[in-house]
Order: sequence, then C-alpha cells, then structure tokens
Amino acid sequence: MKKITFLISFFLLILSFSQEKKLPEGWDKILLEGEIAYMNLITGDVSTEFPKEKAVKPKKVKEYDPTITHTVKKGETLSIIARKYKMPLAQLYRLNSLVDFDTIEIGDKIVIGYEENTSKNNIKTFNKELEKNDNTSNFHIVASGETLYSISKRYKISVLTLKNKNNLSSNVIFIGQKLIIK
Repeated sequence: MKKITFLISFFLLILSFSQEKKLPEGWDKILLEGEIAYMNLITGDVSTEFPKEKAVKPKKVKEYDPTITHTVKKGETLSIIARKYKMPLAQLYRLNSLVDFDTIEIGDKIVIGYEENTSKNNIKTFNKELEKNDNTSNFHIVASGETLYSISKRYKISVLTLKNKNNLSSNVIFIGQKLIIK
C-alpha cells in the first residue's frame, strides 16, 4: 500500500510540474522560425522569453513639433500677420507653401517660425545665459516681441549701428533672426 501511495504521489508531482505555464493576459504563444516565441497582442512585440507580466497598452509619447503657428482670426491677412510678428512678408510666404496667398481663411494655421530648443528647461537656461552674456556676446537671436530699439538698449548700442552691422535698410526684423552685435 505504501508503494501505491508513493507512486500516485510521485505521478501527481510529475504531472503538476509538467503542466504548461499559463501565459499572462495579453500574450499568445507563436512559432518563430520553428522555435516557441511569445507575442504581445497589444503592441505586436515578439519575445523568445516567457513573459512575466500582463501586456499593457504603452503610454503615449508626445512627439516634439518645433513648428510655431498662428491661427488666422477674422479680418487678418498675411500682411497683418507678418507685421504682428515683425517679419518680412516674403519670409511668411517662404514658410508657408500656399498656392494662392489671398485665400487664407479664419482658422487656418500659418507657420511663423520654428523653435530651436526642444525643452522649456533648455529655453530657460539659454535665456539665462543670454542675460549673463548680454555685453560679451557677438550675436543676438531675435525673440518674439523684440524690436531693433529694445535690442539696441539691451546691448547699449544705437539702432543705426545695429542696422549698419546687419545691413538692414529698414527696422523690420523677424523671430529667430541672428543679429551681429559687436
């Protein structure tokens, strides 16, 4: 009797270890080049290792888009938009691949420039460094809302000197423009 009990116990023990592991939720067993592999049914990823956790939907990664746009409002024209952002109308034409510039409509997105830094922290750091180096930098990158007058005051030079150094015939400057200071 002890032998039979031992054999039954041994058989059940072998049977319990030989059972296939249950796959976590969201995974399926597949054959990949004749070998067993596991597919994540949510992402489509394939792994040769047995998955330890259930498949989960990946978090959305926000893509970085450096494009700065302006949404057209009632009564605005490209000329008005160019003046608002202190940029030449020709540059606005170049930034936007419009076939007919007279057909902009309310709600259209007009490209007015591109950000150069990918994170707000970089922008803050960049601005702080500009403030530190105001009088030692040879160049200035025009930011939104700046004028030749405000830039000339910042660097303690005249507007005329600033215009001459940059071969400017008018007071029109645009966001992102690199101006020679010294």
